[in-house]
Amino acid sequence: MTQQFNATPEAGKKAALALHKNKIAIVGLTNVGKSILFNKFSNSYSLVANYPQTTISVIRKDSIFAGEPFEIIDTPGIASLSVFSEDERVTRDILVKEHPELLLFCADATRLKQSLILLAQIFELEIPAIFCLNMMDEASRKGIVIDSSELARETGSPVAETAAVHGIGLRALENMIYSITLSRGQVRYTPFIEQALEKFGALFPERDRPSRALLLLYLMGDEDIARYLESNFGGEVFFRMNEILLGIYRNSSASRIRQAVSNAREAWAERVTEKSVKRAAFKAAGFSHKAAWASRHIILGWPILMAILWAIFYGVGTVATRIAGNLDAWIFTPLTGAISSLVTYPFLNEFLVGGYGILTMGIFNAIGTVVPILIVFFMITNFLEDIGYLPNLSVLANRFLSYFGLTGKAVLPLVLGYGCNTVATLTTRMLATKKERMVASFLIALGVPCAVQLGVLLAIMATSHFSVLLVTMTAVIGTQIICGIALNRLFPTEQKADFIMELPAFHLPSVRHILLKTYYRVKWFLVEAMPLFVLGAALLFAMEKTGLLALIKIILRPVVTGFLFLPDKMTEVFILVLSRRELGAVFFKHMVDAGEVDYCQTIVGLVVTTLFIPCISNTMVMIKELGAGWAIFANILIIVIAVLVGGLVNFLLRLFL
Repeated sequence: MTQQFNATPEAGKKAALALHKNKIAIVGLTNVGKSILFNKFSNSYSLVANYPQTTISVIRKDSIFAGEPFEIIDTPGIASLSVFSEDERVTRDILVKEHPELLLFCADATRLKQSLILLAQIFELEIPAIFCLNMMDEASRKGIVIDSSELARETGSPVAETAAVHGIGLRALENMIYSITLSRGQVRYTPFIEQALEKFGALFPERDRPSRALLLLYLMGDEDIARYLESNFGGEVFFRMNEILLGIYRNSSASRIRQAVSNAREAWAERVTEKSVKRAAFKAAGFSHKAAWASRHIILGWPILMAILWAIFYGVGTVATRIAGNLDAWIFTPLTGAISSLVTYPFLNEFLVGGYGILTMGIFNAIGTVVPILIVFFMITNFLEDIGYLPNLSVLANRFLSYFGLTGKAVLPLVLGYGCNTVATLTTRMLATKKERMVASFLIALGVPCAVQLGVLLAIMATSHFSVLLVTMTAVIGTQIICGIALNRLFPTEQKADFIMELPAFHLPSVRHILLKTYYRVKWFLVEAMPLFVLGAALLFAMEKTGLLALIKIILRPVVTGFLFLPDKMTEVFILVLSRRELGAVFFKHMVDAGEVDYCQTIVGLVVTTLFIPCISNTMVMIKELGAGWAIFANILIIVIAVLVGGLVNFLLRLFL
């Protein structure tokens, strides 16, 4: 790429940069490239994708920035300092409570006006900021030309033009720390609002005065900020502030003040945009825009989704299964035989390569069976993430999800659940109401298998009759639909959140980036999950030797063999599922491959293991995000639902077959 972009540190009041905390927070709207900047400057890797709110928790890394040691903070995207979701609240808390020495404000050059509205609020925090105008390559491709010198003059902040994904402009951006400027706010509000801010400010000594942003938020009725001001500045000062506020509200209201503030910020952003954007040449919609439109179209979108699901099914069920089979035949079977012949002590031999051997059932299982499935699955899903398909799927599914009391925004955590349930549950922070978060977290825990489990289950279905796939998916999806509708009716109705979703353009992703994300996700599995495979094998080995496994089978026999008509050995699957779902799924796959279950038992086993209790890590996140009461209730209910649905499927199959 030959296009060059110039950094423009323009005039403004210079501010001395205090480095006693050495914190840089990267802030901006969603999907503007904050995590890419974080990766570049921290020499680490944070997952990046072409959809909003990829980052849902704060990521920190100590690094060197412009020759100085800093803690660099990657924050979730935020649209305004008036927050409406938990992830936005996390970002605001960092800005307000930690007060970093420097803000790196990342803006999308193709959405300059929206970024300027947020920048106006960032300036009012009175923290030194560098204005990073990112995605200049995308702006150039769309015919948008921005005069960054004019933009710097209008905002009073140094402006660096970057295309971070290609590494362009980053050195100039880093050097701007030496020309940092401090702006106390560029937007002037109505005299009524300005006078109110002056009255609040007069209550504090100059050096202890809260920032203009905090006073504005208090004036607009933000309860969290009110509590923060009360706890940090004392009851007496806050009492006088409250008296002033009550007097103001006699002549106006919080909603009218919010509207006036919003109008002033938008007018400022509009004026700056008009002066800075010199040309916006019209370009006819290309193939990428047409493809994005088709993927969210009410008629065309569903066949496209079906084609994508088929590609995942074929890739995991056929390609990955063949790779796994070859690995087993060429490497792991001969290796198992060699170890078995070398280790002659019976107990140790059985512990290593027996039925519950830590090598055969643990390490070889994880590497030989799961890793090929994960590589193929993540290659496909990473491609879908990076082209920008998921936001368009959100629009397509919005009407359907409304029956569950959700909006299309819930598609992102639900889809992310097919990568990792724990991360998906964390992502429910982006949903506006507690009801939405509870419903979404329950549906994720109930019937959304993680990447490893899904890959293994697809591999089982791909090697079985096609009807196995149809019946299993019908049972699982039908259960989720019924539970979603029931939960929507069960929970008290809250004010429905508006569905506003940014739709990034489709673009051809970087092959290197897809491979890199696949590598890190597979590496995460090997580091975190593979030890649990070994632990699970050792646990079953110990339980078998002590007779505990036989006792548990006897206790659960009325349910496992009597109600579900499954073999006794399925008890071992359920024990493994309690720790990690994928452990049980892999063990069940070996049962299917060995012919230990018939047609009906295969379907029932697939249904129950898919719907069964979430893994321990997901349960812990549910406790953290939504409370122990809800997490315990959800887990018990999920176990009951899984067993009842499995029994019903078994009854219907044996009735009609």
